[in-house]
Amino acid sequence: MATAYEAVYIVDATLAEDQVKTTVDKYAAVIARANGSVEDTDIWDPRKLAYEIKGYREGRYIIVNFLGDGACKNELDRIFRISDDVIRHLIVKQDPKADRFPSKTRAAEQERRERDAAARAAAVSLAPQPVTDLGTPSSDEKEAGTEDEATEE
Repeated sequence: MATAYEAVYIVDATLAEDQVKTTVDKYAAVIARANGSVEDTDIWDPRKLAYEIKGYREGRYIIVNFLGDGACKNELDRIFRISDDVIRHLIVKQDPKADRFPSKTRAAEQERRERDAAARAAAVSLAPQPVTDLGTPSSDEKEAGTEDEATEE
């Protein structure tokens, strides 16, 4: 019976998108060769690390949910430890109640944030704007105008 695992690893933040994709595919292939199957992969934007790790101050987190046995997990852990492109990694056994598809959850959360921002922007644009009447002179301007007319005569 296959066990559900979650692997989180950090790669260099300066890698290009195609290099990150190649790295993700490389580790997915390791899981497949060890008779496991990748269920979901979530790639985060570069983030500042809490402290310097192996000379890196920023990294890109990659979360992979996969099914496999203990040998699959051990092989992936071994490959992570000897790889130069992985800054740090962690593999944990998932709780049966855990969210198995974090990329879908994160996409739904991002969509909700965008909808809320659009609603706030629409509310601001529909809010009544203060009206300033520039066409009628103030009472001081009216008095000044009548004095000027009286002196000209």
